[in-house]
Amino acid sequence: MSQYQLRAYTLRSPEALIAYENIWSKHIPGLAKHRITTHGVWTVPAGPGSGAPQLYALVSYRDADDVQERLQAYLASPEFRTDMEGFDISQIVDVAEPVLTPTAGSPLR
Repeated sequence: MSQYQLRAYTLRSPEALIAYENIWSKHIPGLAKHRITTHGVWTVPAGPGSGAPQLYALVSYRDADDVQERLQAYLASPEFRTDMEGFDISQIVDVAEPVLTPTAGSPLR
C-alpha cells in the first residue's frame, strides 16, 4: 500500500499562486526521480471571504519509504533548486503536509 500525502500551500497573493502553480508543474519530474508520485495538483484562488490563495498537491510514496527522508532528498536536489530559481520563498506563508491513511474502502489503497 502506498503512503499518501496532501501537501497544502498557502500563498501570499494571487500572483504568487500563479507563479507557484507553474513551479509545481516543474516539480513533478524531479519528485518522480526521488520516488514521489504526483497524483494531482489543484488551486483555490482567493475570493471574497475565502482567505488566501492555496495550492494542493496529492502525492504518494512507496510503502517501505520514509516520507520525510524522501522529501528531504528531493528538497536537497539540484532539480528542486532549479525549479525554485527566481521564486521568492517568502510568498509561501504556510505549508501543511499531513500523511493520509486510506480507509478500508478507499480506492487509493
